Amino acid sequence: MAAVVVTAVWGLAFWLLPSRWWGATRALPRWLIGVATGALVASAVGWWRSDSWVDAGYIGLWLMVAVVDANERIIPNRLVALSIVWSLATFPWSGLPLTASIACAAGLTLTFVLIHFLTRGGIGMGDVKFSGAVGLALGWPLGLVALVIGIWAGGIYALILLLLRVVKRHDSIPLGPFLVLGAIIGLVGTIGH
Repeated sequence: MAAVVVTAVWGLAFWLLPSRWWGATRALPRWLIGVATGALVASAVGWWRSDSWVDAGYIGLWLMVAVVDANERIIPNRLVALSIVWSLATFPWSGLPLTASIACAAGLTLTFVLIHFLTRGGIGMGDVKFSGAVGLALGWPLGLVALVIGIWAGGIYALILLLLRVVKRHDSIPLGPFLVLGAIIGLVGTIGH
């Protein structure tokens, strides 16, 4: 029941809060918000654990990260901070060891910082901060697995766009939606653990 309440709150927040509240500089397309709402509702239908409200909270936050990054190519600090706060507030229900999750968050953040500098900003600082939030939420090793899945999915998408000549080699694509995909896959991987 709690998952349904959290899902309803997120659905209302998607539709009622202005785009600027989410960190967007321009209005988010309604179809993107509709897709996020549909994905959130579909995920709520599938949860059967007693603590599924924790998962619904993450999915709501992370879907908004995907929507804003797909539209604006930025992951707002506000959404990363909300994900971190949600992780810390719900740790008693997550079943994850806090120290291992903090270590995973720190390790993933440092790894993404290194990638950011090696690629000369090819991976943005929003992606770096979001990687730490995912590491905190999922812990070790699911945090790492989730981000690897996201990077691979983004790479495959970029390769397809290159082969279809939709983009050129030096063009960029938003990585956030793919990191969110990996994070949600990792979150589903925690079911039963």
